[in-house]
Amino acid sequence: METTPSAEFTPLEGGAVVRHERTGLEWRRCPEGMNWNGSGCDGNASWMNWQTALQHAHDLQGWRLPNINELRSIVEFCRRGPAVNQHVFPDTPSSIFWSASPVAGYSDRAWSVHFARGNDFWNPRGNDTRRVRLVRGGQ
Repeated sequence: METTPSAEFTPLEGGAVVRHERTGLEWRRCPEGMNWNGSGCDGNASWMNWQTALQHAHDLQGWRLPNINELRSIVEFCRRGPAVNQHVFPDTPSSIFWSASPVAGYSDRAWSVHFARGNDFWNPRGNDTRRVRLVRGGQ
């Protein structure tokens, strides 16, 4: 059974953004570094360290790095490689994506989600690079 059915998402801005009706969050359909072409994502998803990802989102005004619960909300548990609804988030790499959530008690780590399987875990925030998907609204 799908955990993120396509019917829960409404395309906005020519399809480049989707609103998740269950959460009210608006997501960029393509990871950073890729561009919406009307039916999918072109290009290569960027790799960024955590601080660069936060700054990149801030620079775009209105967008932000999702917290870990928000990022978990788009995991599609009935799919693998990538564990995401490919109709809603096409061409998503089966990679690790940053969240904005630091790990409590560990100032040098942040939560991330590995979209190959949909599991979450900690990552060092220093120079380690991960993929980035941005969100707006909520919180």
